[in-house]
Amino acid sequence: MSEIIEPLHVISKRVRKAAELEASKSTFEHLAREWYATKRLGWKDATATRIIGALELHVFPVFGSRPFKEILPIEWMEFLRSMEAKGIIEQTSRVRALCRDIYDLGKVTGRCPHNPLEGLHKFLQTKTVENMAHVSQEELPALLRAIRSYPHAQDVRIGLSLLSMLVCRPTELRAATWSEFDLPNALWTIPAERMKRGREHVVPLPRQALALLDELRPLTGAYQLLFPGRGRGDKPRSDTVFLMALRRLGYEGRQTGHGFRHIASTTLNEYGFDENHIEAQLSHVKEGVAGVYNKAIYLEQRKVMMQWYADYLDKLANGNVVEGAFQKASQV
Repeated sequence: MSEIIEPLHVISKRVRKAAELEASKSTFEHLAREWYATKRLGWKDATATRIIGALELHVFPVFGSRPFKEILPIEWMEFLRSMEAKGIIEQTSRVRALCRDIYDLGKVTGRCPHNPLEGLHKFLQTKTVENMAHVSQEELPALLRAIRSYPHAQDVRIGLSLLSMLVCRPTELRAATWSEFDLPNALWTIPAERMKRGREHVVPLPRQALALLDELRPLTGAYQLLFPGRGRGDKPRSDTVFLMALRRLGYEGRQTGHGFRHIASTTLNEYGFDENHIEAQLSHVKEGVAGVYNKAIYLEQRKVMMQWYADYLDKLANGNVVEGAFQKASQV
């Protein structure tokens, strides 16, 4: 029996398909999704969603289709610096760490000889450089008035007002859901998977915050999220939404979302509030006490403190604050 010889065009087609398949397996996105699949089982759903979402939003559009072995360190440096330029310092740091870990998978499986993200952190900003940028006490009244008259989007105006008042992290507020709020009892419970330290946290809501939420309800109450993204009701607004709003108000480089936490901490300490109550409101926990952390620690005292702070901001915005130390005796 004579051997059947395939036509050259059939062989060529098969070789081309094999080459395309091999090329597809060498892309950064393929390596990243392989890494994600190996790590996914150890994560909570919210963590997994946040991580793959960050890669899909920031990294895959730029490097997803590139062969991972061909992407140079300088390209990663330029990419990460472009993220920094948007003011998302903490997100930049997380993305760098994710991509470095992805390349580690490539190294240990023998597919790439080196990790192009090794050492890049030495030449990038950290969140302490500008993520906590904030105005002075003298400039704060003007900033509060600017926020209250923000003209572009009503939900963003409300969000900035809440951010300035509640001492929460921007990401905690941006991704908040209506189900987390117990409005009759004036409490907001942030689930552990959305907290930086992985601990459920209770935030008391002053009267002004309740009024802002009442104002927000007709705008976004039909959605699960307080701040749904435009055209994507199941996703929150961009992680730069509050920072961009502050830039539009003329505060670029002078005030960030995280900076409101610093302002509140400084103010409350200066006015004589108990340091333990302030740290609990900031959801800071001293090392070594993780096992005994109470999500509602000092809650009654913090209710008083946060109502005082909301009243203080109102007076600042209205220009009628009278300087003077807060009386510790009035604390619960």
